[in-house]
This record gives sequence, structure tokens and C-alpha cells, in this order.
Amino acid sequence: DPSALSGVASALPALLRAEKLQKRAARTGFDWPDITGVIDKIIEELDEVRGAESAEHRQEEVGDLLFAVVNLARHLKVDPEQALRDANRKFERRFRSMETQSAEEGENFNALPLDQKEALWQSAKAREKDQ
Repeated sequence: DPSALSGVASALPALLRAEKLQKRAARTGFDWPDITGVIDKIIEELDEVRGAESAEHRQEEVGDLLFAVVNLARHLKVDPEQALRDANRKFERRFRSMETQSAEEGENFNALPLDQKEALWQSAKAREKDQ
């Protein structure tokens, strides 16, 4: 297979495979010259997600959006897998903090309206910044 993309294993985790495919393509000169094009592409893909009218089309467009975000990470020299792991940990820490705060206030977290959950989220974020 003479393609620049040959040898990128299809069994790789999706984030890693996207990054490797993009790196291979970039070696051929198929790459954005600067980060502005990458960000514009993310915005374009997000607009396409908004406009998708079927579940199948939404899945396709979300995939394109994720691929574009991996490209942003690559341009910024950020490991997308590690970045997502870190984001997962941060989300879990904040969510657990919301649940704890709610319980300490004698509230059933699941029964709270969204605006109160949002207030708890903002409080959890603020407490992290204070630490």
C-alpha cells in the first residue's frame, strides 16, 4: 500500500489513531499552516453538528468534530488522550463535590432542578480555584 496513511493500525484507540493519521497526512504537506485554520474547522464542524437532522448524520458530524479537536491538540502539542483523561478526572472531582455539598445541605442531588445543580457546579469550580 503506497499511501502515506498505510501502517496506521485500525485497532488503535480512536483518539490515538486520529492523531497518527493526521501526523502522516501532515508529513505530505496536507495540514493547516497555523492554528487559525484548525479553530475555524472546529467551528465549521460544530455548525454541522447543529444542522444534522438524523441520528446517523449527527454521529458522522460529531466524529468529524472530534477529529478536528484532535487536530487542535496536535497543533498545540497536547496529548489528546491525556487531556481527556485529565478532563474526566476534573469532571468527576467536581461532580462528586456537588453531590457532597448537596448532601451536606440535606438536599437530594438527583431531585434538584438544573439551575441549582449549575450553582453547585460553579461553587465546586470556585472552591478548586481557592485551593
